[in-house]
Amino acid sequence: MTFAAGVRSPWFDFANDAEDPNFPEQPSLVAGQTQPDSERNASFTYPGGIVAVHAKSRTPDDIWDALKAKRTYGTSGPRILLWFELLNASEEALPMGSEVTMIEGPTFRVRAAGSFKQKPGCPVDSLANLSTERLDYLCAGECYNPGDERHVLTAIEVIKITPQEYQGEPISTLIHDAWQVFACPNAASFCDITFTDDSFTRDSVYYIRVLQEPTLAINGQQLSVASVTKGTSMNICKGSYQTNTFDNCLAPVQERAWSSPIYINKP
Repeated sequence: MTFAAGVRSPWFDFANDAEDPNFPEQPSLVAGQTQPDSERNASFTYPGGIVAVHAKSRTPDDIWDALKAKRTYGTSGPRILLWFELLNASEEALPMGSEVTMIEGPTFRVRAAGSFKQKPGCPVDSLANLSTERLDYLCAGECYNPGDERHVLTAIEVIKITPQEYQGEPISTLIHDAWQVFACPNAASFCDITFTDDSFTRDSVYYIRVLQEPTLAINGQQLSVASVTKGTSMNICKGSYQTNTFDNCLAPVQERAWSSPIYINKP
């Protein structure tokens, strides 16, 4: 993502009689007057996943310790909450990122919560500390502004990987994606499941993927079909002057979160 912005010029409304209207000639750039529409292009770049850690505190040392211990998970952007624990390897539950050796089949617990639905504009603390002009410059007047309602979770998927036991062992049967799928209750913002691997016979790695209800995202659908007189054509959302300035190419996507694995060794 970048703060760079192109000058608002006729380039945004550029149109010509190119042979192929879907691929018009790129307009010439004049030094100091026009430049590539960097800001608009950046908005079509994947807006960035985020990383979460289960840390003892918010101090830098504790955050780094959590990262190094793999007590961490990622999301596609929303602040989904996720816990993934091994229940039966010791007296206490072991968090994601743990590695243990055990004979019996492992039992896991997954807890997850959907991200907060956002309210328009900025929260009171932002408005109290920054001017309207500053908020418009930093984030176009839209801040992280969560309400009290969370998005619905649709499913929890378990991915199981059994590492090769000898060089050259075919991997096609070793990656189980998804190994198990648990549907979350209808319209539930929280999901809590427990499961056991009764087929545990060799070293295995497990991680969790949490799926949230579809929500609109910029460039959520890069290709779309447009009806024309004699059939259909394909619209490509280019995220540059070749796409209408007011077209954000919004489409529903299913945001998600991925846990760090838990590594189980079979003696």
